[in-house]
Amino acid sequence: MKFDKETLIAFVVCMVIMLAWPSISQYFGWSSPVQEETAAETAPAKPAEKTPAAAAESAPAKAAEVKAVPAAKVNVAPEMPAVVLSNDDVAIDIDPVNGMISKITYRKYKHAVENKDISVINAKYGIFQLTADQWRTVGTPQITRAADSCTIVREVATLQGKLQITQTFTLATSGYQLKCSASVRNMEKRLMVLDMTLSAGEVAPWQYVSGDKIRAVSHNLDYMTAGNDVETVAADDDDDDFFRTTDGKLLWIAGSNKYFCNIMDFNGQPFTMWRTRYYLKGEGDKDYPVLATGAKLAVQLPADGKFDIEARLYSGPKQLANVDAFIPSAKQVMHLAWGPINYLARFLLWILNIFYGICHSYGWSIILLTVLVRAVFYPLTARGNESMKKMQKVQPLFKELREKYKDNPQLLNQKMTELYRKEGVNPLAGCLPILLQIPIFFALYAMLDNAVALRHVPFYWCKNLAAADTIFTIPIFSWNLPVNPLVLAMTALMVVQQRMTPAAMDPAQKKMMALMPIVMLIFLYDLPSGLTLYWTVSNIFSIIQLWLQKRNGQTPAAKAGN
Repeated sequence: MKFDKETLIAFVVCMVIMLAWPSISQYFGWSSPVQEETAAETAPAKPAEKTPAAAAESAPAKAAEVKAVPAAKVNVAPEMPAVVLSNDDVAIDIDPVNGMISKITYRKYKHAVENKDISVINAKYGIFQLTADQWRTVGTPQITRAADSCTIVREVATLQGKLQITQTFTLATSGYQLKCSASVRNMEKRLMVLDMTLSAGEVAPWQYVSGDKIRAVSHNLDYMTAGNDVETVAADDDDDDFFRTTDGKLLWIAGSNKYFCNIMDFNGQPFTMWRTRYYLKGEGDKDYPVLATGAKLAVQLPADGKFDIEARLYSGPKQLANVDAFIPSAKQVMHLAWGPINYLARFLLWILNIFYGICHSYGWSIILLTVLVRAVFYPLTARGNESMKKMQKVQPLFKELREKYKDNPQLLNQKMTELYRKEGVNPLAGCLPILLQIPIFFALYAMLDNAVALRHVPFYWCKNLAAADTIFTIPIFSWNLPVNPLVLAMTALMVVQQRMTPAAMDPAQKKMMALMPIVMLIFLYDLPSGLTLYWTVSNIFSIIQLWLQKRNGQTPAAKAGN
């Protein structure tokens, strides 16, 4: 390529964009600033101007759905210390006054900025929190502790009279599963009719909770209907999708962010689902949506009558094995990719975990997975390379035909078809391997970008496979330029591969292709190192394949196709 004036200008513009990219990305909201505090430990958050109740009044009702927001909790009993249940994976704080899980601490996952375990606070909607008829706890709750469970008995006052609530929380000896049960007894001598709500908790976006810098935000509510259909409501959906209830028998409900999820299963008990959204204030003008959901139950309690409800909860990382063990149909909450690509991404994640079980290194597992994928596509890629090589050889003949028959397009097409047949060239053969690999590439990209197992996992100089492999920074004015070796190696290998790949292009196309590695370097500079590791190994594989084809003249696969 000739390094002319236009190319120099393009290179300078690309470098300026690269240096300014972090600021540009944060300005447009493509990446989030690192938070100094988690949602759990900030001062009481200011909701956005539109509160859930206000939004519920403004959101239009639909025929089959009713607007509803659960009542806020009211404390009149004295504050009491939390009851803590824990195992090696998680610690659960239970608020005995309000009868709810108020805090969850994940003991194997660290905050990106602060050296402490990630904690999630259920600030407004505690997990398994029951409310009805403006009730409030009176007196002092009675607490019975066991090794892995606790039972809380309390009295609540409602507008209709007093109730006795007995709740039991049982944590699994390992993992992230919890069993919750509640018994509500009417202490009055008359019938009570209650519209009860039960909260499945709330989920804040992952970057707010963990301090991570992420490229793609995943933040959703999911639920499965009796017809085994999974419905999803995204955090950025319109208000019309929130501040409402959905009738019907639902099998489970869930809230999730990029890496973690809450899934609640009511063991087949029919219920109506409510869902809502409120906002936490971040730095500057940034507001973070918090999604909450739960069950709405119409209960009639005769004098001294009881109502019982049980639920199972999974609150932990979005790992296929964990979610599948809890409830197989809930694998949809993984949200690795969109449409059919999601199933392919889950399959690739399954293979990655198999490799990890063999070599016990996610870095080497990514390398093995990359080699496997490229080996599967080796014959197809070989034929594509040979086809492009043939196209390159006959380009002078095509150029002569275009000059000779430029005034007769119909005859030109006829002559070009004859030349294709004579030389044994298929113009689509070079594109087909690329087209077939695109879904695999997207699935691999989505899987590696959303795999919580890669978070804070080191691999040689990479401290975190879920973040860029920065080894040091170079101060430039008031900004530090990170030096990321993997993405630089990936770009250099792209240039080598590009020079080795046979291609028939005019000078303008060649110039554009020569600039592609620089453009990709800019936009992918802060790519997580797990992804750049995959891409780098894939480029090395391509270079070796091209070298072998060039040395052997033609691959056996390509010869078989002739």
